[in-house]
Amino acid sequence: MTELSSMRIFSASVFALCLSLLAFAQEKQPQTQARPAQPPPPVVSPEVHSDNSVTFRFRAPNAQQVWLAREGTEPVAMDKDDLGVWSVTTAPLTPDYYGYSIVMDGVRELDPSNFRLIPNFLTPANAVYIPGSSPWDITDVPHGEIHHHFYKSEVVGIDSDYYVYTPPNYNAAAAKTYPVLYLLHGFSDEASGWSGVG
Repeated sequence: MTELSSMRIFSASVFALCLSLLAFAQEKQPQTQARPAQPPPPVVSPEVHSDNSVTFRFRAPNAQQVWLAREGTEPVAMDKDDLGVWSVTTAPLTPDYYGYSIVMDGVRELDPSNFRLIPNFLTPANAVYIPGSSPWDITDVPHGEIHHHFYKSEVVGIDSDYYVYTPPNYNAAAAKTYPVLYLLHGFSDEASGWSGVG
């Protein structure tokens, strides 16, 4: 046997031994596979109950204090569960729209689970709707239209907008006249304030 053949056999033996040791070491390791992190369940907020009470929820596992700030009332402390979701349930509320926000460790926040927003440049908030016998409940009656218009304000030198509601069967070409009501929004509201949440 030549020296080259001996070297090849020795190298192959060392390689086989290394593979065996590696396989043995892997067998001795605990067989724990990292599971992909499951996203937390979605938060339902606000949840309007059959008695018109409302449960508000807000996920903030690292927060120290979370409060519900509902318009026209004092802020109410929320309680945290084991999943880091804070919640509070109100007493039954009269059918209406209610503005609210979440105050987390002193900072006002929007409710990320609620699509209803109150447009305001200084204090944006969410809204919760309690259905009932309100004039703005959606019912099976003829509806008018809301038109969005834009104009250049010569007074302040900016482009601005406004909304116009026309009643059902409105015809701009007809000789009929209609009463006009002008609604001006508040200081920090924007033009959609009345038609959106007013």
